[in-house]
Order: sequence, then C-alpha cells, then structure tokens
Amino acid sequence: MNNRYRLWIVLSLLVAFAAGVLGGIFAERLFIHPRHHTRAVRGPSHPPDLEEMARNLGLSPDQKERIRQIFESNDGKFRELYIEMHNRLSALRTEIKNQIDAVLTPEQKQKMEAIIAEHEERRKKEPERTDKDAGRGGSPDKPEGENR
Repeated sequence: MNNRYRLWIVLSLLVAFAAGVLGGIFAERLFIHPRHHTRAVRGPSHPPDLEEMARNLGLSPDQKERIRQIFESNDGKFRELYIEMHNRLSALRTEIKNQIDAVLTPEQKQKMEAIIAEHEERRKKEPERTDKDAGRGGSPDKPEGENR
C-alpha cells in the first residue's frame, strides 16, 4: 500500500508541475507578450486604420463606406508623394556618395562599396523579418488610413 501512495504523490506532483508550466506559458503569451493578430501593427504615432476608426467612433456602415472612398480617392496622392520623396532622397544619397568618393583613396572606395553592399543586404532582409514577426501582408508605403 505504501508504494501505491508514493505513486499517487509522484503522479500528483507531475500533474501539478505540468499545470504550472502550461499556466506559465499561457500567462506569458496572454499578459506579458501578447501577439497582435491584426493586419498591420501600427505604432502610437500612426493614425488609426478604417476598422479601428469604425470601432472607436461608432461609424455607421454609410459613414464607413464614405470614409473608405475618401481613402481610395486620395491613394494616388499618397503614391505620388511617396515616389517623389523616394526619388529626391535617392538623388541626395547619390550626391553625398559622389562627394565622399572624391575624398577617399581607391582602396577606401573599395572598402566603402563593400560596407554599402553589406548594409543593403541587411536592409533587404530586415523588412522580411519584421513583416513575418508582425504578421503583416501589406506594404510599408501604403497610406496609413487605408485598410484593404
């Protein structure tokens, strides 16, 4: 009979331990590091998307549709501005690089090209990892209020 009680005590302790581990994992995921299951995770400096606006403001379906149309009608302006800014920044980077190249020796230029190439590779990989971590499917250059 003594062995039977030992077995029950050991089994009870194992069940309690397993319950504690599972409870800890659940609490950690729920309270400490909650996952965001939204289409796009927006920082505090970004305006809310249409769904969040509808929830917070209590928009009627008609209001929601009219605001969606406003976003769509201004989408081209956002894209134009993005392209213009991208082109201007590109031109400025090229100008700065040319000025720096004029100061460097040929060996330093080679090292600089390697540094730039390494940076470009890291930059290309970074959005992939960020998008996967955040569960995003969208593009970072979409207008913030748009939710399609």
